[in-house]
Amino acid sequence: MHAIALSPTHLDSFHSAELVTLSELDLAGVTGGFDFGAAVRAGNETAAPVAAAGGLVGGGIGAVGGGISGGLAGAAAGGVGAIPGAVAGAAAGSRTGATIGTALGGAGGWLYGAGRNAGQQLGWW
Repeated sequence: MHAIALSPTHLDSFHSAELVTLSELDLAGVTGGFDFGAAVRAGNETAAPVAAAGGLVGGGIGAVGGGISGGLAGAAAGGVGAIPGAVAGAAAGSRTGATIGTALGGAGGWLYGAGRNAGQQLGWW
């Protein structure tokens, strides 16, 4: 690990900065800090279960929405296509809803896990 410290030096009447390298031994006594890797790991651990839940919820919402729109379209086409339209719409809506729900759930779950870990590290909760 490398760290850089700035120390002022005097050159004529101007002030500039000289880069100084710190060794790992110099940093060994430093406590605290932010563990970015821990936040990422927490996000990764939370993303999968929330993505699965999002897929289930999204699939259900998509099935209902697709069934309604498919049934209405079938009914508008003469009435006899209401039931087949509702079934086909529910199937298509379920697939689409599950895909969207999984993606949104995974992203939201990752943000929740990483954000919660970051907040704990920063002492916010």
